[in-house]
Amino acid sequence: MYKLINKMISTGLFTGLIPGAPGTYGSILALFLIILFPDKLTSIFAVIIVCIIGLLISGYEEKETGIKDDPRIVIDEIAGIIISFIGIDLNIIFLLTGFITFRFFDIVKPFPVNKMQNLPGGWGIMADDILAGLITRIILFILGSILYAIF
Repeated sequence: MYKLINKMISTGLFTGLIPGAPGTYGSILALFLIILFPDKLTSIFAVIIVCIIGLLISGYEEKETGIKDDPRIVIDEIAGIIISFIGIDLNIIFLLTGFITFRFFDIVKPFPVNKMQNLPGGWGIMADDILAGLITRIILFILGSILYAIF
């Protein structure tokens, strides 16, 4: 039972098992959950809990599968998306911009995001997405500040 629960959480309610683009599917799940539970999921407390759980679970899954940063593990994308929207106005413009920006940093992995994957175990799985989420959050904050200054 523990392995099933671990698999369910690490794969984002099994969205990571959908063929094609598991990271994108996990990110869409996270976005959907943020829309449903905005105050609960975009709090610092929720981010800390998701990151700790993600760190433990993804490290366990990597040991179980023997695959370094298995693409089916999407708890890291879920954490990154949640980080992206901490304290951000959750309107359609910011949701879409944040989603696209996060996916860009997660897929392209420009420096220093790419260096985070070199960390061992769950740290390597989670750190690049946490950093991609932080960068996205900064971009959304700057964009929001500019837009609110103009309008």
